[in-house]
Amino acid sequence: MDILQNSFVVYALVFAAVALPAALVARGGGAEGAGEGPGWARLPALFRRLWGPSTAFDMAVGRPLAGVFRGKAARYESLILASDLPLTASRVFALQAMTLVGGLAVGAALFALPELGAGWAAAVAAVLGFVGWVYPSMLLEKYVDWRKTELTRQLPFAIDLIGSAMRAGLEFGAAMRYFESLKMPGPLTEEFGKVLHQIELGKTRVEALTEMARRVQVESFTSFVGVIAYGTEIGASISETLAVHGEELRRARFHLAERKAARAPSLMILPMAVFILPAVFIIVITPVMMKMKGTGIGSH
Repeated sequence: MDILQNSFVVYALVFAAVALPAALVARGGGAEGAGEGPGWARLPALFRRLWGPSTAFDMAVGRPLAGVFRGKAARYESLILASDLPLTASRVFALQAMTLVGGLAVGAALFALPELGAGWAAAVAAVLGFVGWVYPSMLLEKYVDWRKTELTRQLPFAIDLIGSAMRAGLEFGAAMRYFESLKMPGPLTEEFGKVLHQIELGKTRVEALTEMARRVQVESFTSFVGVIAYGTEIGASISETLAVHGEELRRARFHLAERKAARAPSLMILPMAVFILPAVFIIVITPVMMKMKGTGIGSH
């Protein structure tokens, strides 16, 4: 057991000797250089703070892991495409490896506490290592979910505004440019700006919108692109089609809100059972038990 404890202590010291200098180097210039790139401000805080050290881990650990776990790497690439963050799958693997080693190192330091016991220290190290491994990917998935929710929320208003601009006399491209010029906060404005840039570079309107649909991975926008492509193909009035489609999107969003509201009672069962009901039982039963003890009931 002494050999096991010593090995974990040495492991923690080696990690500190490698990671801390890398973190100091990152504070000196790596993070600032990365901050100049697009999308840096949208990165989760953990990704920004560990950006410098993860650069070294990317080559040594991230790329080999991406080559071994190809299915997971493809999943990360899809999430990164939907997130529009300056990441790669190997970078995510590198961050996972760093947080995994950090969690194990913290757990390994607990082996130096004899009163804790080797079993508890190993259990804490395993839990911290697991949390460290899954936490970066959870942050990425959470950001993607937020971005898709924002796109779904903003799309009906954008369609109505573009349709109104077209009915006022603008063609579809000019209407998109008008919406983008409003600079409304949110990912939809950024995505329409990319579409306009691609059109300026020579892509057709349908190709640029299809590329955006592949990028954002939102079902409502995919159907919106299908409506535009079909209307362009048959020569139908796009403004009237957008008005009908916008109404359908608002109705679908309302139904989604209804489904989420219907799920709320079932989601509240676990917090109530774990946190609220025990407190209620303590408040109700404790005075009764104290009174029974004071009167001598149940003492024999």
